[in-house]
Amino acid sequence: MIRKTIRYIDLFSGIGGFREGLSRAGGFTCVGHCEIDKKANQSYEALFDTKGECFCEDIRKADPNDIPDFDLLCGGFPCQSFSIAGNRGGFSDPRGTLFFEIARLTAAKRPAYLLLENVPGLLNHDGGRTFAAILHALDRLGYGLEWQVLNSKDFHVPQSRKRVYLIGYLDERCRGKIFPFTETAGTSLIQVLPGAQGERVYSPEGVSCTLAAQTGGFGGKTGLYEVGLPIKENTKKGYKMAYPGDSINLAYAQQNTRRGRVGRKIAHTLTTNSDQGTLEARAVLTPERETVRQQGRRIKNPGEAMFTLTAQDRHGILHQGRIRRLTPRECLRLQGWTDDRIDKVLPLQSDAQLYKQAGNGVTVTVVEAIGKRLAAAHREVTAID
Repeated sequence: MIRKTIRYIDLFSGIGGFREGLSRAGGFTCVGHCEIDKKANQSYEALFDTKGECFCEDIRKADPNDIPDFDLLCGGFPCQSFSIAGNRGGFSDPRGTLFFEIARLTAAKRPAYLLLENVPGLLNHDGGRTFAAILHALDRLGYGLEWQVLNSKDFHVPQSRKRVYLIGYLDERCRGKIFPFTETAGTSLIQVLPGAQGERVYSPEGVSCTLAAQTGGFGGKTGLYEVGLPIKENTKKGYKMAYPGDSINLAYAQQNTRRGRVGRKIAHTLTTNSDQGTLEARAVLTPERETVRQQGRRIKNPGEAMFTLTAQDRHGILHQGRIRRLTPRECLRLQGWTDDRIDKVLPLQSDAQLYKQAGNGVTVTVVEAIGKRLAAAHREVTAID
């Protein structure tokens, strides 16, 4: 039976980025969710009324007979085994095999649609064989498949976060109605000085860098950084000048946040070779670890989008000679959450958990945009029938 409202199950739900996006899109009803992280699930249940819905902690123990019928299976299955930030273990990593739990539930329930999300590294992992295995598994179940790498900065948030989204459908009339997205919501970066990655300079107009969620959640601490002046870099031989895009060594300080003192290696003090004056903000990535970079850089140019939030990196904002970390609220905003929703989870979790939950999540505004197209395609199909 084809329903006008799309009923869906929210797998690997985290704090509910998929659910929030589909709620904003309209035309969707959640029948249940699955999340093994107890802290993330606590936030999820604070954000959404789950009374009467099914819940499964471990997808490997999910019995299809206990799950109501649904039209859409959605979720961002664990990406660490495919990410360049992880060890890229793929299907040899137990987290990588969780995709086959998705295939198992799909085979048993036969939903009309699938919506999956992962890191772009999934596409080329093991020479493309991992993604080919995923496509083959879903194709054997009768699904038409389309996918596209989308960047969160093109969907009304100032974070550069590329993720691959995969749509599956049983009705061939849905072909081409959801992907591709050809328009963008942000302003493209404009090079004012060409050069190699990490050396080129952009116009201040643009977006921020990607958020992540590793190493105890410190990946959520991303920010914008503006220096405008060369920075003195501490080396064994004394000082040398470090310019935007170069690695930097910073003196650690302590900083107060809404929860009080956060300890060492959070805020940092920079010195410059001249009066600091009024400086624009720049994004900085894990300043205490010189080997950690994204796309070859540890510091952004003024006006560029935030580094991708992860759970393992430290992110901050360099402004007027000082670096501060992003607050949990700022990280959740970068993932598309509004303040009224953020206010529901801030009192429940530690900063470390909030950074982790933001970095591990999906960007709400991207899911909203996809959901609107999926709902429109579904209405078109049901109208014809």
